[in-house]
Amino acid sequence: MDRPHAVFFDMDDTLLDTSGRLEEAWSAALEGPASVLGTDTGLLREAIRREAREFWKDEAAVGHWRTDLVGARAHVVARALASMELEGGLAREIAHAYEDELLPRIALFPDALPTIEALRGAGMRLALLTNGPIDLQRSKVTRFDLARRFDLVIIEGEFGRGKPEPEVFAHAMERLEVAPGEAWMVGDNLYADIGGAKRAGLHAVWIHRDRLELTEGAAMPDRVIGNLGQLLDALELAPPAPGIP
Repeated sequence: MDRPHAVFFDMDDTLLDTSGRLEEAWSAALEGPASVLGTDTGLLREAIRREAREFWKDEAAVGHWRTDLVGARAHVVARALASMELEGGLAREIAHAYEDELLPRIALFPDALPTIEALRGAGMRLALLTNGPIDLQRSKVTRFDLARRFDLVIIEGEFGRGKPEPEVFAHAMERLEVAPGEAWMVGDNLYADIGGAKRAGLHAVWIHRDRLELTEGAAMPDRVIGNLGQLLDALELAPPAPGIP
C-alpha cells in the first residue's frame, strides 16, 4: 500500500497514556469516601467497574455522555453505590475526585512525539481527532503542546460532532485536502476510531498497546499495531534522532 498523504490520530490511549494509571487514581479517589460509607475500597471499585462496563457497552446509546464525562462517571458511581445499598449522595464528589487524581497522572507515551515528528518530516499532514468535553480535552492538548505539531485539531465538544460520526472525518479530510484513500486513522477505540474511519473510507489502524483485545462484533481494522513504532515500520520510516523539541 502507498504511504498516506495524511494521518489522523486519536488522543487518549493512542498518544496519551490515559488508562495506565487508572487504578491508582481510583484507589486514591475512593479511599476517603469508602471510609465515610463504611465499605471496602476494593469492593466499591469492583462495583464501579461492573457498572461502567454495563453503562458503556452500547457506546452508540450513551454517546451523548462523552461531552460530560464527570456526569457520566457520577451516574455510574451512583449505580454502583445503589447496588451495594449505600447512600448515593457522594457520587458526584467521587466522580470529581477521580478526575482530579487521574489528570496529573496522564502522560505522553514515549513513542508519541517521535512518531509525530517522523510523519511530519516525511511530509504527511496530521490531524488530531479527539472525543470529549472542550475544557478537558483542550487542557490536554495545551499541556502536552500538541496543537503546534498537528495541522488540525478537532475536539468533539468544540466541533459539535464526535467520532464515529462521518462529519468528523469528512471535515478533517476537507481541511487537509485529502481523499479517503489517502488518509489513515490511528486509534484504540474499535467503535469510534476504527468503525468511524472504516465507514468514512479511511485505512483504519487499531493500536491496542498490549491492553486491548478484538471483541466480537466490533469493527475490524485494516491494520493492527501494538505501539506507534510499528506504525513507522509499516510506513518504512525511521524515528527522528533523540531530543525532540
